[in-house]
Amino acid sequence: MAIIQKVSGYDMILAQRARRADAAAVAEARSQARRDAADNTLSKSDNLRNTMANVISQGGVDQSNLTSQLIRTRMVAEAKAKTETTKWYR
Repeated sequence: MAIIQKVSGYDMILAQRARRADAAAVAEARSQARRDAADNTLSKSDNLRNTMANVISQGGVDQSNLTSQLIRTRMVAEAKAKTETTKWYR
């Protein structure tokens, strides 16, 4: 024979409030986890963007330095060729 236990209306209200409070706490925890994940993703994205900007700007500086070095080398070679005496007996 099963025992049927009746729950008073007040106890049902208290139990329902407890369930709702637990559900609200779980929802808040999920929401906070989502916010933390979004902040982490944005932070990583900003770091990557800054790193890429630095790499690109450094590449431009390196290319500029290389170009100026090539120009100087050509100018030195042309100046050397102009100052070199030509031998008439070649």
